[in-house]
Amino acid sequence: MSRRPQPFPSCLLTTLALVMVAWTATGCAPAAKPKEQAKAAAADHDHDHGDHAHPETLAAGVAALEASAKDIASKLAAGSQEAADDALHAAGHLLEDLQGLLAKEKDLSAEAKEAGKKSLDELFECFDKLDTAMHAGADEAKTTISDVHASVKERIEMAVKSLKDTFSEEAK
Repeated sequence: MSRRPQPFPSCLLTTLALVMVAWTATGCAPAAKPKEQAKAAAADHDHDHGDHAHPETLAAGVAALEASAKDIASKLAAGSQEAADDALHAAGHLLEDLQGLLAKEKDLSAEAKEAGKKSLDELFECFDKLDTAMHAGADEAKTTISDVHASVKERIEMAVKSLKDTFSEEAK
């Protein structure tokens, strides 16, 4: 009985299978969009780390967020990028807290919840652009962090204003 030659030796098939498994495990899947990454990070965030104060109400969170946005702007204007980066990360935690508070709120209309969600999404997007610019290497940086902040500053202010108009103590 004559044996037919195999088109691929079995060791080659095993090697190809291992390469394919390693390739898919190393993150060759399409990258998530920044907004999706921010939402995933918020969903995966563990609030037991105690590295920041958690607001107990939407109004308190919005007030803290407004102060944080002003803090980021002043630190960037002063050229203190490291301090601005710390403030930006703190603002990201506040956004996560606000998302959680908004989701738990039972006394809000559907319109108010949707407006809040839209404003928080806008802030996540703007802060993500700042964070990306802040951590871009010299080769990746096409614009300065100040330029990026200038391009999102009005959007941040409008989103914070919308949150204040909806959730501040005066709005109630």
